Amino acid sequence: MVPALGLVSLAWAVSCLVLTSDAAVQDLTQCCKCDSLMPTDTPDGRQPQVMPSPFRIQVQEEQYGLGSEIHVNLVATEGRAFRSFILGAYPYPYIRGKKPVGQLTLLDGQDFEVGRECDQTEGQPGAQASAFAVVSRDEKPKTKLMFVWTPNRRHGHIEFRATFIENDDTYWVSEKSAILEDPTPGNRPLPRSRYTPPIITSECGTYKGCFREPAGCEEAQCLYILTWRSTPENTVFELGGLADGAADRYVAVGLSDDTYMGGDTVFTCAHNSATESTEVYLSYNQDDPKKNVPVPKYEEDAPSYSSRRSKYGFLLEEKGSYENARLRCKFTVRRDLDQYYDELKSLRGGPQHLLFAHGFAKKGSPSRHGLSVEELPLASASRVDIASTGDYNDRARYSLAKAHGCLMILAWVLFASIGLLLTKYYKPMWPNQRMFEHKYWFLGHFNCMAMVFIITIIAIILIFVEAGGYSEAPDLPQKAHPILGIIILVCIIINPVLALIRPSEDSSCRPVFNWFHWAFGTIANVLAIPQIFIGMDFGKVMVPWWATWILVIWVIFHIVVELSLEIHQCCTYKKNKERRKKWEQLKREYPKQHHPEPEPAGRRFKRFMLFLHVGFTVLITLIMIIIIAVS
Repeated sequence: MVPALGLVSLAWAVSCLVLTSDAAVQDLTQCCKCDSLMPTDTPDGRQPQVMPSPFRIQVQEEQYGLGSEIHVNLVATEGRAFRSFILGAYPYPYIRGKKPVGQLTLLDGQDFEVGRECDQTEGQPGAQASAFAVVSRDEKPKTKLMFVWTPNRRHGHIEFRATFIENDDTYWVSEKSAILEDPTPGNRPLPRSRYTPPIITSECGTYKGCFREPAGCEEAQCLYILTWRSTPENTVFELGGLADGAADRYVAVGLSDDTYMGGDTVFTCAHNSATESTEVYLSYNQDDPKKNVPVPKYEEDAPSYSSRRSKYGFLLEEKGSYENARLRCKFTVRRDLDQYYDELKSLRGGPQHLLFAHGFAKKGSPSRHGLSVEELPLASASRVDIASTGDYNDRARYSLAKAHGCLMILAWVLFASIGLLLTKYYKPMWPNQRMFEHKYWFLGHFNCMAMVFIITIIAIILIFVEAGGYSEAPDLPQKAHPILGIIILVCIIINPVLALIRPSEDSSCRPVFNWFHWAFGTIANVLAIPQIFIGMDFGKVMVPWWATWILVIWVIFHIVVELSLEIHQCCTYKKNKERRKKWEQLKREYPKQHHPEPEPAGRRFKRFMLFLHVGFTVLITLIMIIIIAVS
């Protein structure tokens, strides 16, 4: 019978393949829904792009009044072109679902077709003119379009929003422009930092120190970037990172004595959609229990946002912006941070590791990051001296976590699967051959499972050392990984104990032993492969996403081998039973003669399947170990 592991893994693999094939059947992505600016008929599983958009909304003026004509351009960069778009003007701050205001007109002399979208009659007294967004009505490649926006009345501050569709799979939703100001008194104050210039990387290593990931990236393509310039009293930082277009996001950097969380000073650049501001916050990472503790920035009893007073005496200057999926902050801090808060580190200390993280925020407060490859904080491979002008890069590797992953692949993909096949399908093979008075299948099974036991114990010790003890993940399925690991450990410890007290073959208790031995072994095997899939998602191992498909291929192969052997065993059962019956009859008729046990039927096929399984499994194991080791 195919084990439960096979059925579960087969169902999972088939569902993945079906979803992949379904995603290949694509509809033509069209632009766009009026309320959300989302495209329609997008392929299943496709999401808006999170990388910075190569398409920009350029507003030529900074203020407007009644009768103004505001020039607005849609411009493509990097040699790209967009196929379709929607563009509208919205009261600032932008609220999803609100209707556009004013009228947009495509300037003459441009060979494109546009139409009105979200067309409405503004119901204000004395201002009955219509307001609308514009949407493309053709599929021509577009690199620059020029519009004029005219207000119907005073709308307050204005923010232009656009969705760009490059192709069916690639689109950017609700990209925003700089704010067009309504100078009329009484309007809501604009954010203190409306725009922060891009971080200049050409000065890295000369005029200022930098850390960039990936190495040598320009700021718009950097996952993380930190620059610094230090004077005897102060340090000027520029912190930037990739955000995914969500309303509230953050990017943070911690100064740490090692590559692990705990005892760190953290600078956070966070966007608050409630106030439309991007600000710098300080916090520190507590060691036990591990958590991030914010340092309060404002007085709690302030009557309004605009009247808040900062408690950060060490923060001399700050500005930040959130534009085109990039968070960016520039700030100046005093180097003697420990004089303000005992938990903060002085910036006069020696070189330290940098810990970078990004994720969601709530009103400027960062949410806890995950542990996957995309969410795990990036630690610098070497210590960074913020008093220098070095140009640093490269992320830290967690060798013990990688060793744990390699050993578990070796134990449960290679040795456990071979040991399982031997005990399940190869007991009748080589009936007259012995080694150390034991049959070949038993020696193979015993040695394979002994290797599983030894390697698993070593791997668990390594990961306990790496994590500093038992460690819990915040979310499922990663949260289940240590729990399942403990269950597997208990099962592989119980089985050797059972082997030590195993009764003889003619004992009436032998079936009970066999049942418990099968039960604990099956539980461990059923949990092990899903456990490996979960473990491959941990960021410390840094396994690329496509490596999962290699393991899926092996699971499918293993199921096919088991099904083939199961069918073969059913087909040869009657013939082998007759051979066994004749052999037992000969033993009874001629008890003094030696009668070798009959060779099983179909043994050539079973040898071939065993060699095929061992060879393919060894190959997959080597590939996976190499991927984990070098990634």
